[in-house]
Amino acid sequence: MTSSEQQTTQSLAAHLDVITIVINDQARQVASELNLQQIISLFELPEMGCVVAINNNIVPRSEWASTVLSQGDRISLFQAIAGG
Repeated sequence: MTSSEQQTTQSLAAHLDVITIVINDQARQVASELNLQQIISLFELPEMGCVVAINNNIVPRSEWASTVLSQGDRISLFQAIAGG
């Protein structure tokens, strides 16, 4: 986690409840009220050509803004690969 991310997390922790989630096997602390779209933006995760799963369940892009994370959720990002 970069110092900027740590400062953001500490700032959030001062005002909101904080939960721990796992993004591609890395534990991260985030505000408990953030949705998946906000998490993706906060950590500058790739959006184009990616599939996102929470606890091994794929979340359609249309549901990212309405999907609020819970303590211990595991987010996995997968890059779409074309081939044949």
